[in-house]
Amino acid sequence: MNLFTIIRLMFTFVIFSCGVTVLGQTAVSNTNETATAQNTNSKSEKSELNEVIQLLREQQRELERLRLKIDEQSKTIEELRQRVDKNESSLTKNVPEPSTSSSSPRPDDTNARLSKVEEQTKKNTDAITTQIGSIRFSGDIRIRYDAIYNQLNAQPNADNPAIFGNEISSRQRFRFRARFGMRGQIGDTIEWGIRFASGTPANPVSTNQTFTDFFTRKPFELDQAYVAWTPKFSKDSKPFRFVAGKFEPTWIKTEMTMDNDVMVEGFSESYQLKLKNKKLESVNFIAWELPFFERNSAFVRNANGTVNVDESRRGGRDLALYGGQIQAKFNFNPNASLTVSVADHFYSGTQFISPVQVFGANLLIPVTITIPANGTTPAQTVTTQISVPRDFFVAGGNLGLSIASNNQTNRDGRLSSGFNLVDLIARLSLYPKAKLPVNIILNYVRNTKTQDVIVAGPNGANIFLPNNENSGYWAEIQLGKTQKRGDWSLGYTLIRIEKDAILSPFNFDDIGQQTDVRAHRLIFNYTLDPKIIFAITGIFAQRPNGLNGVFGTNPAGSLNRPATRLQFDTVFRF
Repeated sequence: MNLFTIIRLMFTFVIFSCGVTVLGQTAVSNTNETATAQNTNSKSEKSELNEVIQLLREQQRELERLRLKIDEQSKTIEELRQRVDKNESSLTKNVPEPSTSSSSPRPDDTNARLSKVEEQTKKNTDAITTQIGSIRFSGDIRIRYDAIYNQLNAQPNADNPAIFGNEISSRQRFRFRARFGMRGQIGDTIEWGIRFASGTPANPVSTNQTFTDFFTRKPFELDQAYVAWTPKFSKDSKPFRFVAGKFEPTWIKTEMTMDNDVMVEGFSESYQLKLKNKKLESVNFIAWELPFFERNSAFVRNANGTVNVDESRRGGRDLALYGGQIQAKFNFNPNASLTVSVADHFYSGTQFISPVQVFGANLLIPVTITIPANGTTPAQTVTTQISVPRDFFVAGGNLGLSIASNNQTNRDGRLSSGFNLVDLIARLSLYPKAKLPVNIILNYVRNTKTQDVIVAGPNGANIFLPNNENSGYWAEIQLGKTQKRGDWSLGYTLIRIEKDAILSPFNFDDIGQQTDVRAHRLIFNYTLDPKIIFAITGIFAQRPNGLNGVFGTNPAGSLNRPATRLQFDTVFRF
């Protein structure tokens, strides 16, 4: 309420007070006149006197009402006056006092002071960041119901021993996955990351833990630990990137060659070339060097006690994965893009190993024992192998299944083939509508190091079987997305992996047998909340060459039907 309104109310009050005074004088005058009339007209009717008295009483009541109303207005005016005084006092305090200087402050001086404050704040922030760095936390918890039906083993049939195959009881499991990660930066060029994940330590292709083992505590192990350096050559140019440690694969892939849960170890380098071409956006070059099995020097003896040099060298070979990839991204229009890549994966040293020894649940450790001479018995040297669970080496105890191999082996137990994989991938992304993007992924892989399979023939002779099991196919289509509440996606994948197309311990493990397999996968995702996703996955996998594979014996009539796996997931992200 402004000052003009207050003055208007006060003026109204004065006029109203004058009216009340006049009304009072009128009432008194009427009373005197009535009294005179009473004295001069003593013979007036009694009823007229009563009417005058009644009139006086009504006027008195009216005056009382007016007085109460005036009191209320007086209180209101007083409250308004106090508010005005308070506002004026506040305005007076906020108004700066006149400067004694001859020149008043200029806007430039204020801007300068603000700039100094901002500069000091930035220095403090940079100092804190330099000391502890910027850290971001993330993680997720997944609860899964996992059921497998129609499994078969390759043993003689219980009803008809002439054929192979027995139905195994269905498997029902509740499982969980928990991951917690930290990411940070040191300056503008160095990034680091650490992540912990659940899962059996000796199994790199799964982070699941089954609800079992009498409520025992579950392992929570180091899943990622890496440092990435991105040197800055200009203000906006960071084309090079170097990564070292344990990290997520830096190249484009599908789960046909490497499961999504595998975190590789070693080094990776990349260079991105951005182009001004409207169609070809960029070209990337990536290389990696990944040791995955380091062994101490081996010492293998022949039956006569002499050293077997060749076997010792083979037994001491380390294993590593070396590779490179070229990527090209095309943008045809705002609603369509295509990414193509060509990669080569060379697994060094795998042709010298026995998968049972290296990839199996147990490690076969060669041991040489010397028995001292005793009486007439001369000293003896005995060479043998002992079987030790791999988990004892990784976690100190037997915690469950380890990785295994489905690749073909020769009669001596070693892998039949080496592994050099040429990997071709194309990804087409379409955005016909905002809520219904479409992604089509095609992946073809070919192993250029397949070798004939050596099996035992008559009289112990070697028999060589042609090995054409060197190709893998992956075709996937995805519809929709899972970003906002109510979003959904639907996906279908066709998988065909031949026996020696890839090195099986590292690829997609949910299909059961990781090579010599044909499978169909259906996935439906629904976003209950941006941080809560519900998913249903169905996998239908079959061995196209029978239970014993393309190089095994499969009597006519042997059982062979697809196994069904159903997974119901709820993922909580933070």
